[in-house]
Amino acid sequence: MATCSQSTKAGGSDSLTDFCCSPCLEHKLYKFAEFYCGQCIILHGRLFGKHVTYGRGDTSKWPVSKEVKDYLYKCDLHKEKHLEMFCNDHSELCCTNCVLLNHRHCAKVTLISESAKGPSPDLQQLSKTIKTILVKLKKLQNKWDTNMECLQASYNKHLHKIHDTRQKINTILDELEKTTVIELDDTITILKTSLKGDLDNCSEVKNELNRLSDAIHYIIDKGKVELLFIATKKCLQKVKQSETYLEENSVNVVSALSFQANNDIQQYLSKLSGMGRIVLSTNELSALGNTYQVFTVQ
Repeated sequence: MATCSQSTKAGGSDSLTDFCCSPCLEHKLYKFAEFYCGQCIILHGRLFGKHVTYGRGDTSKWPVSKEVKDYLYKCDLHKEKHLEMFCNDHSELCCTNCVLLNHRHCAKVTLISESAKGPSPDLQQLSKTIKTILVKLKKLQNKWDTNMECLQASYNKHLHKIHDTRQKINTILDELEKTTVIELDDTITILKTSLKGDLDNCSEVKNELNRLSDAIHYIIDKGKVELLFIATKKCLQKVKQSETYLEENSVNVVSALSFQANNDIQQYLSKLSGMGRIVLSTNELSALGNTYQVFTVQ
């Protein structure tokens, strides 16, 4: 048995469907229908001469597709159930689960087949109402899409601003670090220069004494009276100078550097909860106008 389908394209060609086949009553089959385009209907007519076909002018006689039926009969609350009853007390369509759970105490719950008897509803007016609402929903959807784009643009803008603020802070800290390092370099240069002078003086005194000591070693047994006299006087003079030098430098001064961090900077930064405040600004317009939400950073 064929299934009913209302697609706009026929399976046999690329043309739009124009004709609908009536039920195959002559073969006593269950109701079914197939759709054909203008080309395929010719071949269909040759094979099934007794079949009645309905063109676009008779769409009211076309059968309702199974997909539409299943959609309309499906319960909104219990997707696996079909609607079977109608509660007049609540004006609600019900499946068996709905009746069991929510409408057991209702006075009038009838089968849909019974409730459907009577004047036909004005579906044309309902269709117009739905179209009007769909237009409004489309405008509302466009508004939300625009709002989403504006929100993302605002986010990107202020994310860049946050990064820029961080970069400025980094620049300030880099400058503070540079200044402190320069001060450290200047201080150690001064200290090293002073220590180098002390080392040079000490080396000079030491070298003079070593040379005199070597000279005495060479002349001590040579019997050279004048050399012995000169050497003695020079030694006494250098010894006196050396003792004076040692006395002046008897206190051993050890130089060292230390860094005392500015705790105010660390304490201030540690107390901060962020680089600024995130403020949400909302501008409300008419129901179908534009509502924009943007971020600001303070």
